[in-house]
Amino acid sequence: MIEQPEMQTVSVWQRMLQRMIHRHVAVRVSGHRWLAAVWITCVVLQAASVYGQSGDMREWSDATGKFKVTASLIEVKDGTAFLKAKDGKTLKIPVAKLSAADQSFLAEGDNPFMEAGNDFGASSNSSNETGGNGGNGSQGGWNSEPVVDWDEVEPLDRTTESEWNLTLPQKNELGFTPKPATLNKLNRAFEDIRKLIVDPISQRAVAGYTSSFSHDQPESRLAISDIVSGKTIHTSPVVADMCPIAVLNDGITIVMYGTSDGRGSFETRDQLQLWRLDGKKIIRTKSWIPFPNESESFGRKENGIMAAVIAAPNNRLVLLSNHGRLVCVDALTLQPYWQTKLGGEYAVCASADRSLLGVADGHTIMIVDPQTGTVKASTMLDDKPHVAWPRVRWSPSGTKLLYSFMKDLRVLDLTTGQWVQKCTFPAEHVLAPNEIDYPHDDYALVENRVLIHIPSQIKVCEYQDAKQILTVGGTSFISLHENERGLIVPAKIPHPGAEAMLTKAVDDPNVFLIRPGVEVAINAQGCGQWAQAAAESLKKAATESGYKVVDRSPITIVGSITGPTQEAVSYIAAGSYVANVYNSSIRLVHDGKDVWTTGGTNIPGVIQTSQGQSIKDKLDELGKSPNLWVFEHTVFPKILQKPSAGQGPVGSGALMTSKFTLNGLVDSK
Repeated sequence: MIEQPEMQTVSVWQRMLQRMIHRHVAVRVSGHRWLAAVWITCVVLQAASVYGQSGDMREWSDATGKFKVTASLIEVKDGTAFLKAKDGKTLKIPVAKLSAADQSFLAEGDNPFMEAGNDFGASSNSSNETGGNGGNGSQGGWNSEPVVDWDEVEPLDRTTESEWNLTLPQKNELGFTPKPATLNKLNRAFEDIRKLIVDPISQRAVAGYTSSFSHDQPESRLAISDIVSGKTIHTSPVVADMCPIAVLNDGITIVMYGTSDGRGSFETRDQLQLWRLDGKKIIRTKSWIPFPNESESFGRKENGIMAAVIAAPNNRLVLLSNHGRLVCVDALTLQPYWQTKLGGEYAVCASADRSLLGVADGHTIMIVDPQTGTVKASTMLDDKPHVAWPRVRWSPSGTKLLYSFMKDLRVLDLTTGQWVQKCTFPAEHVLAPNEIDYPHDDYALVENRVLIHIPSQIKVCEYQDAKQILTVGGTSFISLHENERGLIVPAKIPHPGAEAMLTKAVDDPNVFLIRPGVEVAINAQGCGQWAQAAAESLKKAATESGYKVVDRSPITIVGSITGPTQEAVSYIAAGSYVANVYNSSIRLVHDGKDVWTTGGTNIPGVIQTSQGQSIKDKLDELGKSPNLWVFEHTVFPKILQKPSAGQGPVGSGALMTSKFTLNGLVDSK
């Protein structure tokens, strides 16, 4: 609904007061829950800009068609259109709530989006400038090229309650029906789609093209698609070597990062720019290097950007550096809000509504509120595996987080903080070193092509010929391109053919090693003095999973316990301790090879003490014995595909193949 804003004038010092935080932290010490209420009270006062009238009167309407007004456009700022009505009143409406026709009007005309006295600090691509310079304007911090001392920025508050307590977004789906968008033919030979970004807030998809091979100067261009109307705006090429990494809420301002190998004077992976649509041309800022002090190694720039997220609703830009620095800044002014240094291996992703971040920090998973700079909940991988090439992705339902690393896929239930699924693949290679997608709560898409059913570890389908597949809010967007044209197509994965193939395969004895009623033997000799108790627990768990336990079988459930070893353990905001650690392991073994593994430790990721008990006392109590609970409560896979010799999960061996074409998806016979 179009509403009238309150106009007010506020002093500079008042605008510096940015937020009001009421933080309520519960900490358990010596068995008592002390309530620490920290009040940080700031008044949020934001001056409304004084806008000059521009443009002719026209009729505007919201997306529902119920509300209409005749007005002229003043400007668009931070995703909100400001209009001047006939009676002189100033009205405002989020661009995303305007009708498709009005959004197209804003996107296609001469650029009306400049703030008063601001030329965005860039000239168009016709200026033939190189090296990342965008002109001599004054777009906040971008053209002043600030150097931020991140150690001086307010740190991320990692204080959390001892128990998992997380409020999830009410809705995770898109909230609208996306349409296919057409992409024009390629401009040059060797030009290709290098990146696809889909932003549900602005309802835009951005495909980034780059052509550099056999040319003196690389050229990059963007195709910006309205995924509600299906209309695409193709921009003119820019002399640059850059790809899109995030979209601001206005849908026409894109965060770009450099992709040059550093041999020329073009943008390298440590550089960011803002590109904004101006008609069908691009204007851009100077380059900003967020992490200039991070080092290089082996000739490769290590101060590059691993990931970027725009946090709703106010265009906060969250960046993750190659060295594990996670920071949050204003996307337009580059004012820093908070930062933290991650250790080990790390990754970040956002919920569909961009209100929460999933952050992997080695063995720790944190859920972060980017607006307040606080950790809302955290947990750990109890078995402390070796973590490399980590990836985190939010599930379509919004209630799970997928964590992949090395040969593992693990699923965290965000409603309880418990790990509910664990897959370890008997592969010779890393599972997903480059890319992983989460198109369905029960499926992972590995390396942009192999669909894996997580509960059974079955490689169901190998999707071919997609440039990129990206899932947002339960809808997968597939980018395709041939010489004459391309498409960005919304779809559901798995598609019906893959689901039918999985159902059919369950009844095929040649496909599955594990199926309901399978015979297994139990071997708990590796559990030492706890062997008998572990064997009884494993027998109970196997029976409840539908297995038939026999004395001898080609398939054996093997239980083992190692330890105790004295290891340092730490809890956020609770200090570090030394504990006796036992590791409990459970393996399904066939022909001498592990085909499925799980396990646990006696020291949990989240600890809860009883009244009168300190954390050290609790750890001493837990350190007296291994975790036998895991043996009794393990949920074994109901079905498990037979391993193929020499084939990793990203190789061939899927039940079927499906090829994406411009005319639709074609299944193998």
